[in-house]
Amino acid sequence: MSLPKWFAWFVCIMLLAAYAFGPAPSLPAQVEAAGGPLQVKHEVKGSDVFIECVAVQFPFRKGSGGGHVNVYVNGQKMTEVYTAAFIVRGLPSGKHTIRLELVYNDGKATGIVHEFDVVIP
Repeated sequence: MSLPKWFAWFVCIMLLAAYAFGPAPSLPAQVEAAGGPLQVKHEVKGSDVFIECVAVQFPFRKGSGGGHVNVYVNGQKMTEVYTAAFIVRGLPSGKHTIRLELVYNDGKATGIVHEFDVVIP
């Protein structure tokens, strides 16, 4: 391979690497997940409810600068969860309302809430 072809290949590879490994473009603060600021999938398995949350630009983590999900079952706060996927375990038989509220760890509310009903057999 002649030097000019080699150089062209090298430049292409460097440009691809810069694109692939360069800094991610910043997203505007108001970006929302498709369909709203919080998308939730849930599945009932026995007496457990498996929950997966998608919230663009929300920092699910402990500590400074992070945030968590306040989990309520039938209006009563059950726990705080610092991950986007989690399980609510051991619900008794019957209909239950689960409410998820995104909150920053400094106590600042986001105003983002998702509520849904489940039926435990």
